[in-house]
Amino acid sequence: MINKDKIVRVLIYGTGEKMLLATKSIYFPKDFFKIKGTDLVMLKGSDFPLISKGEPINAIFEYKDGTRVKYKTTVDLCTEYQMNFHISEGEVLQERRRSFKIMVDLEGTSPFFIRGEEMFSFDDPIELHFINLNLGGVFFSANSPFECGDQVMLSFLDGEMQLLGEILRIQKDENGNIEGYGCKFLNVTQAQEEKLARFIFDCQLMERDRRRSKEKKNQ
Repeated sequence: MINKDKIVRVLIYGTGEKMLLATKSIYFPKDFFKIKGTDLVMLKGSDFPLISKGEPINAIFEYKDGTRVKYKTTVDLCTEYQMNFHISEGEVLQERRRSFKIMVDLEGTSPFFIRGEEMFSFDDPIELHFINLNLGGVFFSANSPFECGDQVMLSFLDGEMQLLGEILRIQKDENGNIEGYGCKFLNVTQAQEEKLARFIFDCQLMERDRRRSKEKKNQ
């Protein structure tokens, strides 16, 4: 059952799990053509992507307590300022398990970030440097200033991995200069998690082999 008073935001994903929009303006208007067992949802905003009626989407409802529920549905109506769709039963997204944190020296990029209800695209994707990584999130540095709560699209592993990460903390040095940003991954698919887990496992094997080789040289 939808707890309408506790919803804080809705994220819309299209085919290929590409995020299309995020908004906090969520309404449940009277449904004159009510479909049994469903609720009509209306999202409002600006610069919405124009999506054809009947186009499949995934709607992620985020609640105040951190719960996230995914609904698979199709678009009823979409304009630059509004999107309507119906939802029925949703899937509660489970928190992903975390793995041992690994240190990395990995380059990536970011094409856009979300602050509040607005999405900001960079003219050219900005460069990111990944410092440590696990299944739950990443610590990275960037030349662009971010704020806690910002959601940053992270592209790495030669573009094979594209994940949305929410900034949880900003690490500064003793002079107040930003050293990096700690963030958690959002809405990771099973396929993405498996690919990320394989990468982390390979890095752990490489680090183990490096340590063994060093130990042999010191003997």
